[in-house]
Amino acid sequence: MDLSVEGKSERIPPGSHICQLYSKVTEIPAVTARLLRVGLANSEKCLFAAAPAQVKELCDELQKLQVDVKALLDTGQLVLYEEREPFLAGGKRFDPYYLLSTHQTFIAQALREGWKAVRISIDMTWLSKDIATPEQILKYEAASDAVFTFQNAPIIALMHYDHSKLLPNLVVEMLKLHPISVVGKYIKRNPYYLNSEQYMLKILRINKEKNHPHAGG
Repeated sequence: MDLSVEGKSERIPPGSHICQLYSKVTEIPAVTARLLRVGLANSEKCLFAAAPAQVKELCDELQKLQVDVKALLDTGQLVLYEEREPFLAGGKRFDPYYLLSTHQTFIAQALREGWKAVRISIDMTWLSKDIATPEQILKYEAASDAVFTFQNAPIIALMHYDHSKLLPNLVVEMLKLHPISVVGKYIKRNPYYLNSEQYMLKILRINKEKNHPHAGG
């Protein structure tokens, strides 16, 4: 499995989750189309969720790559979402573990239907706008890494974030949770990548200190 950006490719094993930091939403469809095209050709079920304009741009990019979008939608191999509700708890609340469970359900359904694996791509800025805290987003990313990467799950997830809307320290933390990142026109292996188990322990420790500042003192 490869991801290609501007002619540079990286080998991507199952269980990978990749972070794209973009400055314009128009950067999403080209990277996503190439990732999904490979999956669609390999009998994998693919999902893309973003605002309607990005969904349309993705379809245009796939068609440029000679992908028959309508046929794939008809067979259910390609699934497109323009609404956030299916990924939010109760249709309105951002819950890191609920979002993770939607991916697991999607994997299980795809394997039942006879597909070999899945690829999921979501514009997280669109999904989490006005409803998620930075801490919730980090919890989601750490949990995804723990569940998928260390189980070699049959999934490749490409999550997109508008870096101008992230606090600088959140960008740094985000990079620690992704072995591969796409920034602008560049794809890179991440030297800052941390084991998610250690990362979750760190988050729990910070929360504990925040909630009990005088504990042990």
